[in-house]
Amino acid sequence: ATASQSSTGAGGVAQRAIDGNTSGIYVEGSVTHTATGGTSNPFWKLEWSGAHRIIRVKVWNRTDGTCHTGGVMPCKERILGFVLSIYLNGNEIWSSSTSTSSTVDTSTVANSYEFAIDNSVHGDEVIVTLPGDDKGLS
Repeated sequence: ATASQSSTGAGGVAQRAIDGNTSGIYVEGSVTHTATGGTSNPFWKLEWSGAHRIIRVKVWNRTDGTCHTGGVMPCKERILGFVLSIYLNGNEIWSSSTSTSSTVDTSTVANSYEFAIDNSVHGDEVIVTLPGDDKGLS
């Protein structure tokens, strides 16, 4: 699997999200980070060379102190409103924003968000997007 993201800020490379370490504390070296300031719709993506059956996806959040992008806020609030999507051959086949059975509320703070995928799907990309302007995904 290959991890990528729309940009990289503060050394938070995309591969950190798949390193097996679920710590949400940035200085422990396992949190990704896109560039901030003037960035629209930042994303993080996991890509496979072929389709995989996807039953569930767990997104781990930051749990550390205060971030200063776009004003001072707890870092764990940066992810609020994110959308999880699954693609196959470039076509979106599942999205948390349109799924009628997804009960995950991405508008509230949590240490992690676990999505049960409707009837499981086969996909070759999982993408986390943070819609909006002047956003940083970490």
